[in-house]
Amino acid sequence: MRIFLLAVIGLLLAACNQTAQTGSSTATTSTAAASNEPLPPIYEPLIDMHRVNPDKYRRDLAECRQQAAPQEAAARAARQQQAAGTGIAVAGAVASFIPVSTFRQARALGAATDAAQDVGGATAASGAATADAATADYALVVNTCLAHKRYRLLRG
Repeated sequence: MRIFLLAVIGLLLAACNQTAQTGSSTATTSTAAASNEPLPPIYEPLIDMHRVNPDKYRRDLAECRQQAAPQEAAARAARQQQAAGTGIAVAGAVASFIPVSTFRQARALGAATDAAQDVGGATAASGAATADAATADYALVVNTCLAHKRYRLLRG
């Protein structure tokens, strides 16, 4: 029974990992991945576009996003960690419904599913906190870069 439980949890984690790698919106990201297009940005700055050349702004924004690439990578990795933690917690919750024949097996299954839910919840919470911090850092780098290039930020 334990081997079956471990196999089910392993398969759920593998499926969760595949889901996290393709992104949150499968249609958008799988299309972007198939055509080798970059992923959509995680933050869009709000700029006063009065008397701004749109082409120059796009070039400057791309340069600023390039400077913030490490923060973006950290935010995306943290979102994957959050998704994996959620998958582990869900796997623990689903595994708690596996029927067992003895009290000893029920206690072992209960302890394993409780541990999976605790670890999954902690991993998801940690990933969410890290992702929020990395996204804020990314926005700070992009906003600061654009401010240095003399753009007026409406949200900063």
